[in-house]
Amino acid sequence: MTNFNSSVWHALWLMGPITLLIYCAAYKVFYHDSYFFDPKHGKPEEGDFAQHATRYQDLAKLAITISSAVIAFLISTLSSAKQPITSFVQKIEITSPIVVGFFGFTVASLIAFMLAQTHFYEEYCHSHRHDSYKRWKYVLCISLGWSGLLSFILGFGWLATNIFNSTY
Repeated sequence: MTNFNSSVWHALWLMGPITLLIYCAAYKVFYHDSYFFDPKHGKPEEGDFAQHATRYQDLAKLAITISSAVIAFLISTLSSAKQPITSFVQKIEITSPIVVGFFGFTVASLIAFMLAQTHFYEEYCHSHRHDSYKRWKYVLCISLGWSGLLSFILGFGWLATNIFNSTY
């Protein structure tokens, strides 16, 4: 019987349904047919979405960078381990597959979030009636962003829990 830590796919099997759950919950909560990307289209005194998009995408870029660095650190640690293997390296070796899965999902989800948000915003800006940002698009961006963030948190939590667990 394999340990739950033993595969990248275990993280994906966990994050796939969570992403779908976030999508379904958001779809139920956000019930309008279309949304204004730029607040100024709803109320002229409001501003543009571009400054908010920059902030959201900068946070996504930070999480992507840190996630990629953790994956590189884990691979580097495992590939440069010398015999005899220390208990620290052994703990990393045991937990690395699922942690790489969590951080890989973070990278994929947040890149998809940034691409979707950028594409939908461009489409919105070029539509004459500013009604192209439909409910499913809004919910898709929300679910990709939040599931990427959740996977990021789970990756660090899983790694810390397993490294500092003294039963290995």
